[in-house]
Amino acid sequence: MRVKVSTTFNSSADKVWALVRRSDTLLFVARGFLGFSGSHRFPSEWREGSTENTRLMFFGLIPAWRHSITFQEIDDSKRVLFTKEGGGLVPVWNHLIQVTPEQSGTCKYTDDVEVKAGVLTLLVWLYANIFYRYRQFRWRLLLRRTPQHA
Repeated sequence: MRVKVSTTFNSSADKVWALVRRSDTLLFVARGFLGFSGSHRFPSEWREGSTENTRLMFFGLIPAWRHSITFQEIDDSKRVLFTKEGGGLVPVWNHLIQVTPEQSGTCKYTDDVEVKAGVLTLLVWLYANIFYRYRQFRWRLLLRRTPQHA
């Protein structure tokens, strides 16, 4: 099943793309809903071809399963980041982030996620729908806090 959530940010595509590439951005936009044990070992900027292993922490407190994130593609010219992820009860969580410039210095930000979790797929799909809407809300907070030319 797929989850696709898009929003328009009142920010330049270049600024948003630069933030997409940073691990601290993931930590900020997921905070409160999902945490990552060992995130202090994440690189400051994601690298194509690298794999990060972590333990998911629901609401930042409840330990879940081990999760692997492999950065399959990071394309600066297309502003696309694609990860193959999975672990535990959710063997497939493939995530595409795309940032598209729009008129007047705004941009469209899209999370497109494929989830497969056997009999739990529908439940995971519902969770992902809520999670990515929450993330995009947190993105808006982050962009308000970040100078325009950061």
